[in-house]
Amino acid sequence: MPHSQKTDWSKHKFFLLHFIFYALYNNQLIDAKIFLSHNRLMKSKGFHPTEIIFSSTTACNLHCEHCFINRTPHKLEIADAVRLIESCVESGGQPGPDGTPLPVIDHIGFSGGEPFLYMDFLIEVTKAAISNDLMFDQIMTNGDWWRDEAELTETLQILYDAGYDGKIGLSWDSYHGQTTDRMETFIRAVQEIFGENSINIQTVEDDTVVEALETTVERRHAKLVSASTRRPRNKFGVTEFHLPRTYPSDDPRSWQARRWFKEDYCQGPGNILYVHADGNIAPCCGFANENPALFIGTIHDSFEEIMQKATENPMIKICYEEGLSHYRRHGLKKCLRSQKKKLPGTTGDICTLCDFVCKTISY
Repeated sequence: MPHSQKTDWSKHKFFLLHFIFYALYNNQLIDAKIFLSHNRLMKSKGFHPTEIIFSSTTACNLHCEHCFINRTPHKLEIADAVRLIESCVESGGQPGPDGTPLPVIDHIGFSGGEPFLYMDFLIEVTKAAISNDLMFDQIMTNGDWWRDEAELTETLQILYDAGYDGKIGLSWDSYHGQTTDRMETFIRAVQEIFGENSINIQTVEDDTVVEALETTVERRHAKLVSASTRRPRNKFGVTEFHLPRTYPSDDPRSWQARRWFKEDYCQGPGNILYVHADGNIAPCCGFANENPALFIGTIHDSFEEIMQKATENPMIKICYEEGLSHYRRHGLKKCLRSQKKKLPGTTGDICTLCDFVCKTISY
């Protein structure tokens, strides 16, 4: 058999396997979770959210130079968040408008602002997640919101007693301005209550924090070799994730890369429902998610309505199906030429280009 025919058959096998799984699901021989698990393995493109991240409040005790959060006072209503969870659980796996099952949301996370400044939300949404059989991802915190150790311990214990068993993600770098002593106290308190492996450190690249952490790896390994680097444990016994600083598209520093980012169809920061504190929902946790062009609904919409709006959103098609790299070389290039504009340079950050497209292109 000619090689070309073998290649064609390999493609047919891909679609045949997908068809078999769909037929099994359609005839109720496998449940939606098995089908969707297969579906995620088969697809490298498309918007298939599996997690809700609640940015519960814009309130924060710090004012960081690199923060993109809109500081206009907003906070989510607990009842609205619980209704969204219930809608996602009820509709997940059920046939959507096109006949294929809607994604299954199985994780909940928390962000901000500073989520520990809105403890009622953390506690009640944690309880709602547990009652709906959802798992937890992490709570992102600056770890510096407590007045004294008594308040710190009491607050963490209340959260633990509510049933939260996910990770605590500690944002610690020179931009936050935390002291090493307070961060060490916070880390130890979390470990004592939630367990030794319950916390990680996420730091935007900066030599100040690298020195403070006193890691066991050689100094040369402190340099980033990719967009996100996971490093061995430090003197606190905590895993560190080092990230490069990102810049919005209107900052010249964001366009000085040597090469373009590697296309991943936004599978890295995407495939979530990110609920902003004002109730708007974005499809990712990248900093570009503040742009209204990315919004796919509000916290008052049902899960089915949110997914329907996502299918109608041009940016979802660009980011998750076409790919921003392809759009840059074709649609964006043509659009900019018609406006007598051009790209400011080269960026290695996919979120920067997304931000640029959201801010400069009208749909």
